[in-house]
Amino acid sequence: MSVPGDSIQDDPQLVRYLLGLLPEEEAERLDEQSIVVDEFAARLECVENDLVDAYVSGALEGEILARFESFYLASPRRREKVRFAERFLAAAGRAGGVRAPAVAPPAAAPASEYQPARADVGAHTAPRWLMASSFAAAAMLLVTCGFLLLQDARLRRGLSDAQREGAVLGSRAQALAGQLDDQRAANSATMKELERIRAAQPAAPSASIAAVALVLLPQARGVGPVPAIALEPGSGTVAFELTLEAADFARYEVALKDPATNRIVWRSGVLAPRATSPATIAVAVPAGVLKPQHYSFDLSGRHATGAFDIVGSYAFQIQSR
Repeated sequence: MSVPGDSIQDDPQLVRYLLGLLPEEEAERLDEQSIVVDEFAARLECVENDLVDAYVSGALEGEILARFESFYLASPRRREKVRFAERFLAAAGRAGGVRAPAVAPPAAAPASEYQPARADVGAHTAPRWLMASSFAAAAMLLVTCGFLLLQDARLRRGLSDAQREGAVLGSRAQALAGQLDDQRAANSATMKELERIRAAQPAAPSASIAAVALVLLPQARGVGPVPAIALEPGSGTVAFELTLEAADFARYEVALKDPATNRIVWRSGVLAPRATSPATIAVAVPAGVLKPQHYSFDLSGRHATGAFDIVGSYAFQIQSR
């Protein structure tokens, strides 16, 4: 480590720059370097610190001392820098048993009258390395404390966020559990109702009367008699096959209509055509909706948009036995 004066001896040009002794052009060049070149700025600060330490410890003499007091101390910022060095040197002197220098004059005093008290040349002064080490330790302590405070704030904020998110998730889990219980209860009630309906239904009719089939052709105006089918008592369903003139749709729907009232008494779900020749639509109508009279089927084709168009009508007669 260096002692006061080492940097002054190594960099006389920077000392002259700090004391305003360089030509204007050279001073402007160093001004620019001190702004744009970080290494130069750091070296300049080191030389300035050593120059101030040398002044405070009484190591400056002759022209350098006179120029320091007339030029350097003309700046309030630099005078404050000298006062800080004096206070630091005094504190270091008290800690090491060294006589502290006298207190500096007030800041309002003109630069020409500012004569900071300097320790006697023969007195022991705190070495530069001790001052640098103290500055470094203090800076490290401040940085460490700041980092710990920042980490503490982050951890507290993270804990608060985690607690808040946990509360939200807990509430959501409770709500989902309630919904699940409600759904299970509804499913249970539905299953019980389904079992009740199955138990109340009569036994299925035999196959001989459960499936009665009738093939129907598209209705043509004034052509042929209306097909008829005899409905057996106790029949379960009546099966029809509607012959298509052209299978233009992938899905169809059938509506059973009472021509006397023009009322739809039954409607099928969506049906797909059978791959026969010609193509047909199989329809199973519950026997309970049929009675001895005239009926007709309206066949509708379903578009990709979901809309339906009527593509054919099929008439038939139900007869009783």
